[in-house]
Amino acid sequence: MSDFLSNFNGDNYDRRKQEKEPIEEAVKKVEKMPKKDARSKESKKDARSKESKKSPDPKIKRRNRAPQEEEGIDPAYKQQKKRKRRWIILGAIAGSLLLGFMYYQQTHVKVPNFVGKSLTDMQVWASENKLKPKVKQSYDRVKEANIILAQEQKAGSRIKKGDVLNVTNSLGADPKEKIPLPDFMKMNKQQAEQWIKEHKAENLSLIEEFSDIVEKDRPLRTEIANAEVTPENYQRKDAAKVYYSKGKQTYQKDIKVPDFQRKPRSEVESWAKNNEIDLTYEEKTSNEIPADSIMEQSIPKDEKIAKKDKMNVTVSLGKGYIVPNFADYSLEDAGTALEGVQVQAKGIYTENLPYGQLVSQSVEAGKVLSAKDNLTIKVLYSLGRPYMKDLRGTMVEGGLQKYFHEEFQSKGANINYVIRRVDSDQPKGTVVGMSHFSDYVPLNLTVSIDISLGNLGSAPTSFPNNTGGGDSEGNQEKPSE
Repeated sequence: MSDFLSNFNGDNYDRRKQEKEPIEEAVKKVEKMPKKDARSKESKKDARSKESKKSPDPKIKRRNRAPQEEEGIDPAYKQQKKRKRRWIILGAIAGSLLLGFMYYQQTHVKVPNFVGKSLTDMQVWASENKLKPKVKQSYDRVKEANIILAQEQKAGSRIKKGDVLNVTNSLGADPKEKIPLPDFMKMNKQQAEQWIKEHKAENLSLIEEFSDIVEKDRPLRTEIANAEVTPENYQRKDAAKVYYSKGKQTYQKDIKVPDFQRKPRSEVESWAKNNEIDLTYEEKTSNEIPADSIMEQSIPKDEKIAKKDKMNVTVSLGKGYIVPNFADYSLEDAGTALEGVQVQAKGIYTENLPYGQLVSQSVEAGKVLSAKDNLTIKVLYSLGRPYMKDLRGTMVEGGLQKYFHEEFQSKGANINYVIRRVDSDQPKGTVVGMSHFSDYVPLNLTVSIDISLGNLGSAPTSFPNNTGGGDSEGNQEKPSE
């Protein structure tokens, strides 16, 4: 484009103007020629046109016309036309080259120098430029972890988008390298820090503690986490600690105690932790102070204390529940004796206590329960001695298990039964005999029960009407109608 514009600078413009002047003078001379010559030329032109019409061959027509046309074309015009065609060709070539260059620029990127830079920076750049980073890991004692050590593509070279960018990344110092520990008990803190820095022993920590005996920056002790590791076979990956003295600890009484009355427990805990106060708690029930709020504090507000000083606060447990003496209540009324507490009242058989007397309660009378306690109390009342009913003719074998569990075992009496099958004219499975019936029985007893085989005579077609009835095999049966 710059070559094309150069045709219109001062020198080229004057040259083109000089080339054009002879053409203009020739045109003027033709215009001054006599009209007769012009007419003769027109007549000759008409004659040639007539002759061309007579010739049927178009090739001859073109051959006859070409010399005449060429005679009327200015050489300067032909030169200008050739120059124009040349510029068009050059422009097309330049455009193609420009498009190719632009395509190359769009599909290739210039590789920066990543050596010494972080792995993250390389990965971000690769992602932005649509490259696939391939990272080779290598231990290096000098370079820190995640620092690029080398790159395959040279800095400044171009790489096509979508290709792989190969780099070598540092993993830091080899954690399995043995670095025998020096005698830290002969080194001050500054010397220990320098040793850690030189040997890249990042798992070796220096910890400061107050000491009333050892002066500041002097060693106190060395600890290695793994008991099997010794200072001689210590590896960089092993955890170890070296304790140094901070000197004597002194505190000033410059901490002002706030008023914690009715404040949440979490608030005083946070204050004590931030100011390193030795805080202890006492808990009491209160019907006025909400649960987990402060009722009292041992150091009054606005008084100043120092770090590590002791302080006691009393925390409310919320409403208290005083356990009553359930001997003052009956089995029926015990469940509602204490509002807010679940009372589970139950009757059990006893040998010597009369019916309705209190046997026991799980929480002693007079104790104050709070929200943090188990608010369930179990209360047992006496049902007296167990009484064995007469089940003959009214019970079938299938109902015995339920009867003995609900009537005796669930109420504290260890009363069981054994079955004996006997010949009888009663329906099969009916209870026809008992070793104990219609009498008070002890808490530990096994009753023998006779069950009819129904094999004598014509047994009645109906069965005893009782809950849980069944045949001798325990299957439910409907009584005959």
